[in-house]
Amino acid sequence: MTVVKRDGRKVSFDKNKIKLAILKAFLEVDGEETPYAKEKAREIANYVESLNKDLSVEKIQDIVVNK
Repeated sequence: MTVVKRDGRKVSFDKNKIKLAILKAFLEVDGEETPYAKEKAREIANYVESLNKDLSVEKIQDIVVNK
């Protein structure tokens, strides 16, 4: 599974990057990393991984926002 970056480069999928980005957003809004935030980040990252297809950064971002 690869991710197409905004500049067109293709990189290997790393669900930890998605989890970290989601946790940073929760931290910015809530001021802390709650158990709920950690669970939600894990759930969304696992969902994206389960799609098992090449995705653009924009598509991943859309999925995160919708979830």
